[in-house]
Amino acid sequence: MSTPAQHAASPGRVMAIGVSSAFLIGLDSMVVAPLIPAIAEDADAPARLGGLLVSVYALFFAVSAPLFGALSDRLGRRRILTAGLVLFVVGNALTGLGMNFPFLLACRALSGLGAAMIMPSVYAMISDTHPFEQRGKAIGKVVAGLLSSSVIGVPIGSYLAFLTSWRAAFFVIAVATALVFVLVLVLLPEMPGSSAGKPQKVSPGKAVLGMVRSAVSTPAVLFVLVGTLLWAAALYGMFSNIGTFYAERFQLNEAQAGLTIMGSGAGSMAGALVGGRLADKFGKRTVMVVAAIVAAAGVITTPAIGSNLVLVLIAFIAWGTAVGVGQPCLTALVSELRPEIRGTALALNSSAQYLGMTLATSLAALLLDRGVSWVVIGVICGACALLVLPLLAGIKGVAGSVAAQEKQQAAEGAR
Repeated sequence: MSTPAQHAASPGRVMAIGVSSAFLIGLDSMVVAPLIPAIAEDADAPARLGGLLVSVYALFFAVSAPLFGALSDRLGRRRILTAGLVLFVVGNALTGLGMNFPFLLACRALSGLGAAMIMPSVYAMISDTHPFEQRGKAIGKVVAGLLSSSVIGVPIGSYLAFLTSWRAAFFVIAVATALVFVLVLVLLPEMPGSSAGKPQKVSPGKAVLGMVRSAVSTPAVLFVLVGTLLWAAALYGMFSNIGTFYAERFQLNEAQAGLTIMGSGAGSMAGALVGGRLADKFGKRTVMVVAAIVAAAGVITTPAIGSNLVLVLIAFIAWGTAVGVGQPCLTALVSELRPEIRGTALALNSSAQYLGMTLATSLAALLLDRGVSWVVIGVICGACALLVLPLLAGIKGVAGSVAAQEKQQAAEGAR
């Protein structure tokens, strides 16, 4: 089992790289939302199908993340992280050069592959270098970095697109990611995965499949994965189309929609920081129950209020804050259930998150294209948030017993 003491990497450096990487991943997935009307117009595609740009990104992330997570357990965190950063740079640069909708979909798929290599490696590195009693707080910081893109990056990207072109946002992401790649090469040593040094009696392909099969065959892990899928659906089914919602309901342009997202993103960022601390103090399941109820109320209320922009923004911010509180709880839970294959479990969790994003954004785009109201989309997302609650009962007591075992092994390793 991997413990913080086993890694030469500085926790501070790992955190800095993790937060920076998470910020860029969040920016890449979220900046598309307010830009969809402009991208669709430039690519000669229906605006209400623009959510597919998010869907294809999420789909390729969801399908490939388990493979890359298992490879990080076997080959090392840094190696997979650097490869993902390179793909991410290329995917975003090509997105900025895209001229038609099919090519843009292909570029978003490539970016999704890069993100699938980056985020599971980041979460595993953070979990490897921080002890159990600090892990919720540490993961909360990474999630806050992921969500802070809504506060800082999305408004800037939206305004830059408003002043110049939507393409500029993706070029900026590519350049920033290239800088993070250089920092990884300079600051981080190779970080062996949790299966490094163990006798390898089977081929790499069989070993990877074995780790994935072992993770999904654990009931508690499976419950958390389904919960993560539903949690992502509760967010992205509405959020990925929020730029179109504000354009249709209130006639807001890209820059104005970006500012509304900034408010929700600020709530999400604060929620992730507070949620991680609350999860360490009161328990992840307890905090998750409250977050799910508030998130459901917020996402249902946002499109149902009507034409009062102030009330819509209040509901939107409450919804975003609750999502931020819940995300580190789910991520920390899955990091504790199978620590011996932590990278694989966390990759599956990221995969579940992006699969939920794929299904929700695709369904929402199709329903909206057929004239279904925004209120129905909000109700569907709210139901997904509430369905997380019964799944939490399936992991009662499991995480605590595993955590106790991990603490004992860490204490023995420190002697």
